[in-house]
Amino acid sequence: MTKKIGILACLLVAGYLRMQAQGNGNEQYKDADPKELVNRKDLSFDRLESIQHYYRYGVKDEARADELEALLVKKDPKGPFARLVAFHHITDAKTAAERLAFCEGFLRDFPLQEWNRNPARQAFIYYTTFRLLGERYFEDRQFGKLLATCGSIDFKTENEIYRWNVMRAYVFKMVGYDTLYRVSTPLIRDLIAKVKDSSYIEEGVFDAGKAQENANQQLDNELGTHIQLLCSLEKYQEAKGYFNYLSSGGRYASADLNLLYMKILGTLGERDAIQPFLEKCVSVNAVTPEMFAELKKCYEAKHSGMDGYDKYVASLHNREEQTAIQSYVREHLCKWEYQPFALEDAGGQLVRSSDWGNKIVVIDFWATWCKPCIEAFPGMQMLIDKYSKDDNVGIYFIGTMQFGDYKAKSVDYVKRQGYHGFHLLHDAVSKKTGEQNVVFRSFVPFFNSSGIPRKVVLKDGLLRYTSEGYSGSPSKLVDELSTVIEYLKAEDK
Repeated sequence: MTKKIGILACLLVAGYLRMQAQGNGNEQYKDADPKELVNRKDLSFDRLESIQHYYRYGVKDEARADELEALLVKKDPKGPFARLVAFHHITDAKTAAERLAFCEGFLRDFPLQEWNRNPARQAFIYYTTFRLLGERYFEDRQFGKLLATCGSIDFKTENEIYRWNVMRAYVFKMVGYDTLYRVSTPLIRDLIAKVKDSSYIEEGVFDAGKAQENANQQLDNELGTHIQLLCSLEKYQEAKGYFNYLSSGGRYASADLNLLYMKILGTLGERDAIQPFLEKCVSVNAVTPEMFAELKKCYEAKHSGMDGYDKYVASLHNREEQTAIQSYVREHLCKWEYQPFALEDAGGQLVRSSDWGNKIVVIDFWATWCKPCIEAFPGMQMLIDKYSKDDNVGIYFIGTMQFGDYKAKSVDYVKRQGYHGFHLLHDAVSKKTGEQNVVFRSFVPFFNSSGIPRKVVLKDGLLRYTSEGYSGSPSKLVDELSTVIEYLKAEDK
């Protein structure tokens, strides 16, 4: 990641410098003496800087470029040009230790506080420098320095430091939870305090409204990580408190966080709060199978049975949410003839698409390495359960773009996670490329994307519906695909 950041920064800087080097009539200075140039009264600093860029990128005269660069830095050692030159040392560093030293030296020579007095240019320099510095401190376990450094930076930069280091460390268990808690807590409090600092405003990218919306979403993501960390440490009361800091758009929006909150309420003995909370989650359509199971228990205990349960759940749905799903489905309906195929299933038998006839068939293209794919499986399980007795509906999972013993990987994963009723198919391997993606590639031209997860719905030899990605809500996924299925059923009536 550090290498990528360095490369990105260099590309940004190099692109800027190349533009400055082009034209501007600098050819007349091609053979000039840099010492004479800096002493000329008729050449402004900006023009001298342009000439230096011309040497570096226009005629690639490194000797003159280096000499003029040194003279310009000496002329204005704290100015923008000197700052940019110092930043180059960071991005050109060959080792992690060298990069750390350059970052620390840069901030001593060009303090952020001084730049903040006139922050019109070169914001990317500080953003990149602090990101690199934060990564190095975290990897070197210099957490005290990391926290001290983050105190002075804006939300945008600190959020990226948190995302790349703390979130990654939690997900991949790179740091003990107790240690990570001592780092995450002050950082998350910092982010909560800074979330309205407008640091995401960028001309042509984010106006004030969009910038705040993005900041809120970023904070919601980091709060999710911190809450999960607290639950891993069994600090449930503390975790519950952080839900109050979720934005209005983020509150109840994540099915995974909703599930976690339900479990927190149960652990803290706040059983009376569970049903009202679940009702709110249903209204925003962010519910997992486990949450629906708990809602059933609550309803059954309160009504001494399940009479009226379906009507009760239907009454909880938000009409606007359902209308939005219906609109989304209509936009993605289609009628395209696809190429018939035959694939091997988990039992080694061939399954032919030509045998499906007018059956409505939902296909989920997925891979074991694709996180959104497997995160969508609880929703797909709900869909399977819903249509398990409907002979006119089939649901298949085509594992694609996998490597190694992909058949065993697919089967073992589904079995290990306890899913049932999953009809697994294995995509065929291309004889030309050796890639396991033959059927998936045959569908790609229809949606002009090679991303997964990808849902397609087939009927009568036609591709009738397709959508990419996963919203993060099992219940929303079920509603989407159920809407498609019921629409196609209605065609035959």
